[in-house]
Amino acid sequence: MFLAMIKLSENTKRALIVLFLAVIIVFVFIGYISLAVQGVMKKQATKADAMLANVTKAEYFDTEKKFRKFGVKKNIRVFYGEARIPFLILLGCSLAYILFCLFSGKWGYNPFNRVDGFGTLLFKFDWPKEKFFGITLISNWPTVVEKPHFVPLAIFSYIFVPVTLFGAGWYLYCTQAYIARAFRIRKIAKAIYRKKLVTDEPTSIIPEE
Repeated sequence: MFLAMIKLSENTKRALIVLFLAVIIVFVFIGYISLAVQGVMKKQATKADAMLANVTKAEYFDTEKKFRKFGVKKNIRVFYGEARIPFLILLGCSLAYILFCLFSGKWGYNPFNRVDGFGTLLFKFDWPKEKFFGITLISNWPTVVEKPHFVPLAIFSYIFVPVTLFGAGWYLYCTQAYIARAFRIRKIAKAIYRKKLVTDEPTSIIPEE
């Protein structure tokens, strides 16, 4: 196996190294995303606990169904309060895009293009490639084909793209927070009421509705 690796061409060796590094980067990226998601889940679970603390201590609801219904309503209200601003940002961006297309005549305009879009602010790379066992892989580090440059006609995209991405990211965060709280509410309801069914005397079991 070692001798076979030595006989490989330099480009093939570089392709394998680049592929190996790319796999490592992907795993690291996925790991950081997982940690971020776990952090949000824990934070929102604590928020759900605080949200339902009063009614849980007072045992205000006598069935799991009523407790969960109350929790869902409260969770929706919290989601509405948190997601209202990013939703308005996305709505405003959508209206701005329609108006831009209307007044410029560029229907179907791609705000990420490299001619008069946000792509003009990004590097363009040329990645050398080589076939390895019938699969085309990157064989070396890229060369810069085009550097970031300012284009006056792309001013709309310079504002539209960052604001839209910001609003979308914020809205996705609020959505994940809503889902995390929903899971926590279900868990709290099961922990409270299903535990009662096990520990209470048979005569005190609440009949199902």
